[in-house]
Amino acid sequence: MSPEDTRWQQDVLVACRRIAAALDPPPGHLLPAARAAFLLRALDTEIALLIADTSVELGVDAYEPVRAEPETAPGRWLLSFEGGGIAVELEIETRDGRLRLIGLLSGAAAGDCFLESAGDCRPVDVDELGRFLVEDVSHGPIRLRCRSVDSGRVITTAWVTV
Repeated sequence: MSPEDTRWQQDVLVACRRIAAALDPPPGHLLPAARAAFLLRALDTEIALLIADTSVELGVDAYEPVRAEPETAPGRWLLSFEGGGIAVELEIETRDGRLRLIGLLSGAAAGDCFLESAGDCRPVDVDELGRFLVEDVSHGPIRLRCRSVDSGRVITTAWVTV
């Protein structure tokens, strides 16, 4: 095959892609879902399961009130994950339509933690006590990915929609 034939085929392929994108574009929800599916490429990671959520009743393991007066701040809730030798306590707070995550991580390496979402993956700065703060988080599915101190394995929390 000559270089001219190859160039011609590439031009036809580009034109076909352009026509398909104009006449039958993918649905708007498809791109975030495709990105989330791409993040599943590390299937050998261990999952830290959601064990408590203050926004829904999970039964015996749900959070028990510890104050005389329950906290009534709107737009705040707690999530707790455990598995693979790590534990994550996560407070989610809504501010001006954006989310703020305040967390405590135990059993994980401080320098190897990331917040993943359908369209983003950003490092999480964890201090020596396991505390972290992530500002300006978009609504949608999120999870934390970190490395266990004990086994060195990558652990991710289950996906949760915030």
